[in-house]
Amino acid sequence: MKLGRLIALGALSLSLAATPAVAQTVIKLGTATINDVQHEYIKRLAERMNKQLAGKVKVEVYPAEQLGNNARMLEGLALGTVEGVIGPPEFIVGVDPRFQIVGAPGLIKDTHHAVRLTQDAKFREAFLNYGEEKGIKGLGLVLYGANVWATRKPVQSLADFKGMKVRVLASQMHTVPLQHIGVTGVPMAPSEAVQALSSGAIDGVRTGITIFTTFKYYDIVKDVTAVDGDGTILSMFYVGKKWFDGLPADVRKAVLDTSAKLEPEMNQWSIEEIAKAEAQWKQHGGQIHRITGPDQAEFQKRMRAAADEVANKNPRIKDAYHLMVERAKATEK
Repeated sequence: MKLGRLIALGALSLSLAATPAVAQTVIKLGTATINDVQHEYIKRLAERMNKQLAGKVKVEVYPAEQLGNNARMLEGLALGTVEGVIGPPEFIVGVDPRFQIVGAPGLIKDTHHAVRLTQDAKFREAFLNYGEEKGIKGLGLVLYGANVWATRKPVQSLADFKGMKVRVLASQMHTVPLQHIGVTGVPMAPSEAVQALSSGAIDGVRTGITIFTTFKYYDIVKDVTAVDGDGTILSMFYVGKKWFDGLPADVRKAVLDTSAKLEPEMNQWSIEEIAKAEAQWKQHGGQIHRITGPDQAEFQKRMRAAADEVANKNPRIKDAYHLMVERAKATEK
């Protein structure tokens, strides 16, 4: 009897020892870039989530297209191989064309104005929810930077743009306005743009200046051009809605709260990094040209007219575009 009891207790202890511990929830976050506000955002999100929910979640960070380019990461959200992505919403216009409105030129005056727009409740409530019917949930929106142009030849006037082929983000709000100043926009991934510029396949790249310093564009070209009234790049943090809705309530709340708290500090971080990037560009022998006066006014007029044209020809984005126009005006000061 005693031996039988010992055997039973031994079997019970082995059974308990073999019972697996509660598995951690693994959250993989990806971005196409590295050492910029997008990368910094998911690094800080991971650090805080891992600390707050130690043992319950494991948040992993994958920059520089380690989980694939933006299109592949979007597929990953649907397949469940990626949980969260941060990048310009223009990369997911296939989910909903309204995401392209943030690229509209002529609406945002400067980086501080852009930050105010990202924090505007009416704009956020609409914009972050555009993808929900297609399974994408927006959780955060931060400043990346104003568009500037890195080019193989100096661009110091409106006429200098004519005939150029320039890498842009993949939406009509980027390609159509460029046509109005004589430029052919060529959408491509950040990883492809450096080689294309180096080989001469394109004449320039239009994006935020922090991309140019991170990817060492100054080793290829020396000229950057900025024009007030050009578009501004915003970055959206988004997740798979089905995955997010299925999270335990405390994890879901932590993701929401942490991403929201990150925005003000990341917007300030981005503004500071833009200033550092401009200085770094010059330190490496680069020049920054600023188009002003009548050429700047004509540039802005043409670009804004083109944005209106894109919106008015597409009923799917018309109302969303007019909302952005309204909220940009409301947040000017």
